[in-house]
Amino acid sequence: MSELKKRVLTGAVVAFAALLLLPLAYAGGANESAKKTSKPKVAVVVKTLTGDVFQLKMAEAARDRAIELGADATIYQAGGQTAVQKLVSILEDLIVQKVDIIVVSPLDSKAVVPAFAEAKKAGIVIVCMDQTAEGNDFVSFISTDNYKAAALGAEYAKKALNGKGNVLVVEGAPGSSVGDQRRDGFKETVVKGSDIKIVGSQSGFWQNDKALEAAQNMLQANPDVDLIFSCSDVMVGGILEAIKMAGKEGTIKVISFDGSKFGVNLILDGKIIADVAQFPVKIGKTAAETGIGVWNKSIKVESLARFIDVGTTLITPENAKSLVDSAF
Repeated sequence: MSELKKRVLTGAVVAFAALLLLPLAYAGGANESAKKTSKPKVAVVVKTLTGDVFQLKMAEAARDRAIELGADATIYQAGGQTAVQKLVSILEDLIVQKVDIIVVSPLDSKAVVPAFAEAKKAGIVIVCMDQTAEGNDFVSFISTDNYKAAALGAEYAKKALNGKGNVLVVEGAPGSSVGDQRRDGFKETVVKGSDIKIVGSQSGFWQNDKALEAAQNMLQANPDVDLIFSCSDVMVGGILEAIKMAGKEGTIKVISFDGSKFGVNLILDGKIIADVAQFPVKIGKTAAETGIGVWNKSIKVESLARFIDVGTTLITPENAKSLVDSAF
């Protein structure tokens, strides 16, 4: 074969190989481009949508904001205030479904860790809202600063009691990061620089019936009580019923946490003296924006705050009327 023919043949082979590789190179670029332009699949996971208006409003806000930003978004619920294993199972199913973003309110800060690790390994962006988790497999935590917010309620309690008295605390569910922070923020602050004593503290499991039982037990053991702090509006109804059954209406003050319309109306009705308000819609929206921003790379994870506080306010008889219409 002549040298000229060899050169022609070699050139043809190289050209043909280049043509074969061209679609592959294009496909790689197209995949990266597609990620930026296609609709991300967003899963919004909360503990329950029933009997907890905070979770409902937060979930709806996250879903609706994700859709506004061009995503496909679906809400999933564990179906109960303590349905930890069901929530973990939902997370595992979402990994199999290959969703792009999970915006979740973990029921238990430890139980979700293995699922979070698997999700991160699969390239799924995880954003915690309302409650956080252990580990570093989520990009950010969007919530109220629950310790600081509960401390705000505690300062009001000190004023209401003139710095002395006996107090009970009805806590959230065991393992709940927000419940622990609210409990600790209130208890540690209310006794600081005062003659106030915490004479009882039990879990109400974020449920009215459990809160009723806890409050009854503590009131029987400690009848001389001046104030009860409820870690959530979802339990305050049970606490008020326990006070009524003990014949202590009008003598035991109550401070709650959430700032729901239900709670604000209780202030207006004179049933409780204050409610520490948080903002579920703002939490949900911010969580969705954060997740999608990280997914499409408009937000750099390394520059993202580990915790984003959406703020709080204390609702009292002085401002309740002006805030009731805007409450969730």
